Parts: sequence; structure tokens; C-alpha cells
Amino acid sequence: MPIAPPPHRTSKLGLLKRFLGIFLPLCAVLFIVGSMHYYTFYTTERNSIEASESLNVNLAKHAIVSDITAVVSDLLFLAKHVEEQGLPDDLTYFDEKQITTEFQVFSEKKGLYDQIRYLNSSGMEIVRINFSGGKPQRVARRYLQNKSSRYYFKEAFNQDRGNIYISPLDLNIEGGSIEYPLKPMLRFATPVFDRDGIKKGVIVLNYFGDRLINSFKRAAANIVDHVQLVNSDGYWLSSPNSNDEWGFMLGHDRTFSEQHKQAWKQISRSDSGQIQTHEGLFTYATVSPRPAVMESDPPIQRLSTRIPSASEWKVISHITSKKLSATLPFFIQNHIALYIGMFLLMALITWFLAYSQNLHRLAEAQREYEQRFRHTLENIDLAAISLNSYGEVTFCNDYFLGMTGWHRNEVVGKNWLDQFVPDELKEEVSDIIAQITDPTAFPSHYENQVKTKNGQIRLISWNNTLSYDTAGNVIGVTGIGEDITESKRAEEELRKLSSAVEQSPSIVMITDREGQIEYVNPKFTEVSGYSKDEVIGKNPRLLKSGETSETEYAKLWQSINHGQEWRGEFHNKKKNGDLYWEAAAISAIRNPEGEITHYLSLKEDITERKRLEHEVAERNRELARTQALTAMGRMASMIAHDLRNPLSSVKMTLQILGKQTDPKFQRDNEELRHISLEQIRYMEEILSDILTFSKPDAIKPEWIDIERIMDMAIGLSQRRLEQANVELTADYQSGLPTVLGDATKLRQVFSNLITNAVQASEMVEHPKISIKMMLDLGKQGTGICIEICDNGLGIEIDDKERLFEPFFTTKAKGTGLGLAIVKRILDQHQGSIQLAHNIPQGTRISLVLPVNPKIETSPQQLEIENESVEP
Repeated sequence: MPIAPPPHRTSKLGLLKRFLGIFLPLCAVLFIVGSMHYYTFYTTERNSIEASESLNVNLAKHAIVSDITAVVSDLLFLAKHVEEQGLPDDLTYFDEKQITTEFQVFSEKKGLYDQIRYLNSSGMEIVRINFSGGKPQRVARRYLQNKSSRYYFKEAFNQDRGNIYISPLDLNIEGGSIEYPLKPMLRFATPVFDRDGIKKGVIVLNYFGDRLINSFKRAAANIVDHVQLVNSDGYWLSSPNSNDEWGFMLGHDRTFSEQHKQAWKQISRSDSGQIQTHEGLFTYATVSPRPAVMESDPPIQRLSTRIPSASEWKVISHITSKKLSATLPFFIQNHIALYIGMFLLMALITWFLAYSQNLHRLAEAQREYEQRFRHTLENIDLAAISLNSYGEVTFCNDYFLGMTGWHRNEVVGKNWLDQFVPDELKEEVSDIIAQITDPTAFPSHYENQVKTKNGQIRLISWNNTLSYDTAGNVIGVTGIGEDITESKRAEEELRKLSSAVEQSPSIVMITDREGQIEYVNPKFTEVSGYSKDEVIGKNPRLLKSGETSETEYAKLWQSINHGQEWRGEFHNKKKNGDLYWEAAAISAIRNPEGEITHYLSLKEDITERKRLEHEVAERNRELARTQALTAMGRMASMIAHDLRNPLSSVKMTLQILGKQTDPKFQRDNEELRHISLEQIRYMEEILSDILTFSKPDAIKPEWIDIERIMDMAIGLSQRRLEQANVELTADYQSGLPTVLGDATKLRQVFSNLITNAVQASEMVEHPKISIKMMLDLGKQGTGICIEICDNGLGIEIDDKERLFEPFFTTKAKGTGLGLAIVKRILDQHQGSIQLAHNIPQGTRISLVLPVNPKIETSPQQLEIENESVEP
């Protein structure tokens, strides 16, 4: 094991750690002091902000109160002035003109009112002065309107003497629509009485709301970017964002009460104050017109003024949490120089302290290291040597001496190159020793050969550690080495074995005891298509095709779990889905204690061998079948030759008897003659089938119209169809291509299948046969699919696979060669045939004929033809 070098003055990391050990606590103290300083600064600044916000909110409130008080004073002045002139039931022309003139002068002097109006007791405008373009204008009598239905007239006319009605602050409406540009309006109204105290009408002042809002903003100029005026329902009358204003008039739902729900709950419940929420600091004050008039300076109480109903407004300033926290950058800006100076001073002092302590620790550690060094090296079971910067041995332990065979006095003081390094390696080792003084270039790990006393060469793996003096200069190197001669030899043998397995032509697989794959060689990837990464950690069952029985797998596991070797074959599946055969030998791998730890599987791809075996077996079966057919052909030819001539004679005799003119003879023998002829025709059909099957004629391919061939077959079967009362329908897809085939043989195929369908349907009440012909674009290329369906009794599942065997039949009569002949003719045309149940009942026969088959005449067929004898 390597010996760690003693700490030295060039260890910047150790010095940094010691520096940080002193500096970080001092930084923590400085941070605490700075935090306390900031807290004091923040508290003072916060109090200043709160006081400033309260002052500006109150200034804005007083500005609104002052404007309202001025308007109320003007309204009461006009009302008193009009009452003093007397108000008869109907104003004379001169009275009306005088009031109009006074209102015009008043409007021009004040310049605060959009309209000044006098309405009589029925709500009719008697006098109306509009302030337009900076000049008061009298509205002609014909344009005066009746305002008896307007809310402000009703409210004002119901007031007692000295009472004032103030409307909500809203937008002016002309002709039933909001006037644009927007014109905020506040209406002040009070009733007027004649000398007898009878209520004669109402004085109404339409005060420009913009003037009130502008006055409010001027008073709060210091906080204009975050002050707002809100009505009692939480809608903005004035906001830093103009899009939020007049929501209750313009039809949008943006309200202060919705955006600041938590703050609004408290603001709406009290008249004034300050609250802090997660949204920031809210300072607010309530403006209520009635208290504003009563508390005005000077107060208007001497006029017995009472305002029974008016909306309240909230003057609200909102400083966000982000702005409140902005005191930190301001604090940093003002005090950064002070704290940087303190920080640098602490760093300088701490660095000197850490450096002094490090020098002291270095001296102590060096002494301790020298004492521990030799004791450690003497007691380890590894070779240990020390060299100075010149390559001379200054120390070696007993293990090294025992390994090399030298005595201590023969080693210490000797040059390492001269005594222990083989001649061919001296130049390489000399270069390495020359790098001792350069810690960045000298290798910490190195393997080299060491020469023993008796001349043997041992391979040693060295872990090197440089030695330093107290000044931090390299004075030598200590190497601790392990003899790896034998392990290197074993490693080389293992490498050879691994290469042999990797390059093996057989598949090698290793699994753990649970069957999880741990290794496969490249041959496995080549055969199965799976990469190594795809199967490592997986179970070999991913190769299963399902064709190897579970019983066989159970025997396999039973054998290998008992430490026996299992040999057998698998039919597995590749990654691409292809199946392949492999012969396998599986055995257990044991550890030194004899316990099974893994399983080794050696496999060989035998797919080609299996294919060849199958091909040989198939050829043998074909040869046997050919020989049987040859023998049967000879026998069938003999039977046909020996039986046809007698049958022809009997048939001719019966036909001659049928021509007898004697009525008595015909009456007695007619039935027997018909039965005999029918049986002779049946025997001729049997002989024809036997000859056709036993003597397969070579096909004569030509391009034919398959629809015409089918129609001919239907025509030949017409008599049977009519006798059996079968309803036949045919449906051909238009535009079908021509087919390369033998027209005679294909007609025989269709005739046999139609005959079978007729015979299968004889037992049902309404026999039906349907024929469909369509184009088939299958995997084997373009073909024509023909379906012949009947509604007969159907076929048994057990008989389905045997129906194409020669001489197998389910009928009482027949040779069982019909479907066998069909199958052989279709094989000659490279076609296919399938039988299935028809829905709802009966049988469906499906044929597929390739459009352009590669038709060949087999040697077996030629042999049968050459050996067959014509009857």
C-alpha cells in the first residue's frame, strides 16, 4: 500500500483549508454585524416610508375635501341668491333672463362646472348654462329637457331646505350613451323655496370630475405612480393604469377589490390606516362627502347643511413588496466601501495567521513522518525500497530482500540501474529516475522488471510516492511494489482463452443460477440477430419459439441442477422472427467449494443440416410415392385394359336390346336394362378416375381466359345441376387477367369441385352453390382467387386434413380420387386449395391460381408417363 507523503509548504489546499477555518468564522461575525446594521437602517427607512405615505394620502384626501367644500359653498350661494329674488309659479321673461345672466357670469368666473341648471318642480329645465370651449353658453328654450325621471332630480327634490344631494362620481351620459372622450362628472343639487317656504325647483351643478381627480393627483404628486382613488364598490376612479378605470361604467370586471382581496377586506372596514400583506404596504384614507362638508375649514354647519346619501371613496397608496425590499441595494450602495475594506483587512490578517500555523504544523508532521516511515515499510508484506534523487538505494525492507535473494549490505547504497534493471530496460528506467525532481512528470504507478541475484526476472507493479524535505523540495522516492509475475502469466492465459471463445464458430452463452444471461460471444449475435447489450441480464427464454415442449425444458433443468451435462436440440426464434435449429450442450460451472455458480451453454447452428435432412427425407418419401404410383399405374392400366373391353361388349349388348321392337320384351326388361347401363357408366367413371390419377399427363400451358374455362365447366355440369335442382350463381370481378395454364385440366378441376358441391347439397331443401372469382395480390405475387361455396351439410373437422388423400371418401359411392386429382393439378400450376366451413352452413373451397406460374414437368411424372400403358 502507498505511504502518504508528509504535509509540505507547497500544499495550497491545506493552507487554504486552514485559512478558511479562521476566515469563515470572522466572516460570520462580520455578516451578523452587517445584518444588524441593515436592520437598523431598514427600520428607519420603513418608518420614513410609512410616514411619507400617510402624509401624501391625507394631502390627497384634503384636496378632494377642499374641492367638494368649494362646490357645496357655490351651490348654497346660488340657491340662496335665487330664493332671495323670489320664485313665483311661473318665471317672467325678465326673471328668467336675470337668472340666466347671473348663472352665465357665475359659470364664466368659476370655470368649474360643465352645466349650471335651474329645474322647476316638474323637473323641466328652466335655465341651463353649458360651459363649452372655455365659454358659458345659454341653451335655447327649445333644447331644454325634462329631467323629472333622472335620479339626481328625484333625490334632490326630495331634500329639505338646506340639504344637498351629491351624486356618485361617474361618466357623463348623453343620448343614452357614454360621452367620448370620457368626461367624469359629479352632480351637486339642492332644492329652492319661495318666500312662503314652498319648494319651487332644484339648482344643479355638474362639476367636472377631471378637476377633482387632477386636484387629487397634484396633492399626491410625490406618490402619483402608486396612488389610486377607489369607490365603495372597489372600482377604480383613478389608477396609475388608466385601463383599470371606470370598470363599472365601461363594462370590464377589473377592480381593486378583486386584485387585492386580502387588503380590501381591511380597507373597506375602516376609515384610514396602514396594512402590510404579501402584496406590499397599503396606506389608505376614506373620503365621505358628508363628513367632508361638515368638517370643512371653515365648516358650513351654519347653513344647516345635511347630505343624506353619497358614496364613499378610498384614497389608497400601494407600495409593492419588491419596492419595499429595494432598501437593500440602497444600503449596499451607501456602505459597500466600508464593508469591503473590513473584509479585505480580515482576509489579510487571517492569511498571515494561517501561514504561520501551517509552517509550525509542517515541522511537527515531518518529524512524525520520519519516525513512522521505516516501521511501516518493515512490516508490510510488499516489497519496499527508497531511492535518492541520484537513483541510489537508501532503504529496502526484508520482503524485497527475500524476493531478490540479496543481503541488505549488498543493496543499500547501490545504484538501482546497475544492480536490478535488465540491460534492455536501463535507458527507459534512467529516463524515469531523471524525472524524480519533477512531481508532475514522475509516474505514481509503474510496472517494470527486476533482476534477482540468481538472474531470474520478476515483474513488479510499483506505487511511487515522492519524499520532500521541510523546504518542500523533492529528495527521493519511495516505491511499494507487488510481485505480479504469476498474475500476469495467468492474465495472458485468460486472454488467450477469451480470444478463443470470442472467435469460436460455436455459440457460447454463460448465465447465472437464475438463468440470467451474463455473457454471449459474437457468434450468438451473428446467428440470433440480438446484440450483446440487448440480451445481457435477460433470460434465454426470449429465444423460445414455442415448438420445444415444457417437458423437455424440465428435463434440461433437472439435469444441469444436479451437475449433469444436458445435450439436445432447440428450435429457437431469431430477432427478426425467423426460426433456426441449434444443437446445445449445457453444463454447470462450479466454484472452488463445488457450488454451482453459473451455467455454460455451447451451441451449434444446425439449421442447414436440419434442412438437408428434411430435404433428403422428403425426397425419399417422394421416391417411395413415385414407385407406388408407378406400380399402381401399371395395375390400373392392366385393370382398364382387361375390364373396358368386356364392359364395352355388355354395354353394346344392352343398347341393342334397347332397340328391340317387341313391346312385351321392352316392358319386361326396360328397368333392368336402365339399371345395368347406369352401373356400367358408374364403373367407367371409376376407371377414368383411376387412370387419370395413376397416369398424370404433362400439362400443356397456354394463356387462357379463366372465366371462359369456368363457364365451360358449369355448362358440362348443367345436367347434374338440373337433376339436383341446385341454384347456382356466379360473380366474376371485371378485368381479370389471363392465366398461364392447361385449359383441359383446369376445366376438370372446376367440374370436379362443382360435382362435389352438388353432391354435398343434395340433402338440403333448397340447395345453393355460389362461385366468386377475384384478383388476389398475395405475398407470392398476383393470382386469381376462386371461391366455390355450398349450403350442404359441411365437412367434419377430423376429415378436413385427409380429404386430399387418394382413395379417402366420406360418401357411400366413389373412389376418393376426385379431390386428390384436383390437388395434383393445382400443384402442377403452383396453385393452392383450402377447405373451410361456410357461414351459415356448408363448405367453402378457396383456390388461388398464380397468373404466371413457372410450370415444369417433374422427372417422376415423366417416368410414370413412360411406364404407363394405354388401354
